[in-house]
Amino acid sequence: MNVVSTRAIEDGWRLETPRASDIDELMNWFPDARSVDIWSGPRFRYPFTRESFHEDCRIDDILSYALFDPDGAMAAFGQVYERHDRGHLARLITHPEMRRRGIGKRLIEMLMRAARDVCGHTKYSLFVLRDNAPAYQCYLKMGFVVQDYPDDAPLADKCFFLTRSVES
Repeated sequence: MNVVSTRAIEDGWRLETPRASDIDELMNWFPDARSVDIWSGPRFRYPFTRESFHEDCRIDDILSYALFDPDGAMAAFGQVYERHDRGHLARLITHPEMRRRGIGKRLIEMLMRAARDVCGHTKYSLFVLRDNAPAYQCYLKMGFVVQDYPDDAPLADKCFFLTRSVES
């Protein structure tokens, strides 16, 4: 499946379909296996190659977005796919040197708008590791709430399942 190319601009910030060079940059944001597990779960191979990273990200199958700051630097990355009639937000990450500046919140808001515009979603979900307190707190502040864990989802003992609805 070839994903829809899209671009959104808000206050100089751009959310767009990443180029191969953006994915290459993203690969540099992960210094170790633990950082990859926090971001994508244990099925993602580490150490990775360029080819395995692209395969495990499923770049060609899932709506994938890079967020660029007003100066053109890639600040964050995230993906959206259909899960239980919701736009499921996945593989959310802010550039390691740009964290704690509200960029994660901006990424999530822009991803939800993209999911609404491309797929019509007004309900969203995501998983977060229970020990990833900064991300968990960010999601709660954004109005996500913890829900019962889906029966078909792995890692129930390690993750929270959160949802949020947004009026269109």
